[in-house]
Amino acid sequence: MRKKLNEAPVYYTVAQVQFNPILDLDGYLPSIQAKMREAQFPDFKQEVFQRLVLPYGGMESGQTAAPTITPQSRYLFGDMEGHALFLLETNTLSFQTTAYDTFETFSTTLLRGLGVLHDALRLDFVERIGLRYLNAVQPIKDGETLKDFLVPEVLGLSQRLKGDLHQSVSETIVLTAAGQLVTRVLIRRGHIGLPVELAGLAPTIDPRFTQHDGLHAIVDTDASFSHREVFDLGKVESRLSALHEEISKSFKATVTPHAEAAWA
Repeated sequence: MRKKLNEAPVYYTVAQVQFNPILDLDGYLPSIQAKMREAQFPDFKQEVFQRLVLPYGGMESGQTAAPTITPQSRYLFGDMEGHALFLLETNTLSFQTTAYDTFETFSTTLLRGLGVLHDALRLDFVERIGLRYLNAVQPIKDGETLKDFLVPEVLGLSQRLKGDLHQSVSETIVLTAAGQLVTRVLIRRGHIGLPVELAGLAPTIDPRFTQHDGLHAIVDTDASFSHREVFDLGKVESRLSALHEEISKSFKATVTPHAEAAWA
């Protein structure tokens, strides 16, 4: 187990497991919800959203088929404090938190929720496993700048050009033995926030991150493994650990020794 940082910069973490579609999910909800309550996730909500379905084949009677909008349900199981939640859809379970402790604690919770699903649904296969971390890099002490926290490769021209910086973005995509790794570094002014695709259902960000208003960086690291294989909880755990290892190496290559000492 890695040593936990006292001032860890991670402010949002999500993992998602994609499995074979379960179209009659509603019938299993009572037993799933009861087990989620036992796992300390008693805050249950059901949401219906509209999903855009693009036509397959493209043409009907010589004319382009129109896309359709189909209602779909998703189910949220949150903790009492509002810091973490499971999101269940017909073919995915994701676990997200803004109160990250350690990877071991995080993965144990995700796997417990996935085990609840498997007990109820008898899942057949896993198709994709993803893990994503958002870290906030915010110089706090007088005289500190982002150059003290980030390596030159991800700073771009943000420290070199004169004027009011609007935004600077660095992105690197690597195919590793564990899966695809995407590392983005976004530099901008203002408050720490979440990307649009995450903001809608995410738990509240810890105020220690959002109180700072000024130049900051978000290190957004996303690793995923995509391959269909028979469902096995131990295998999912191994895949998840391998993805986390790649994310850790990427983050360590992105930040400076000064940053690590500041967060220790």
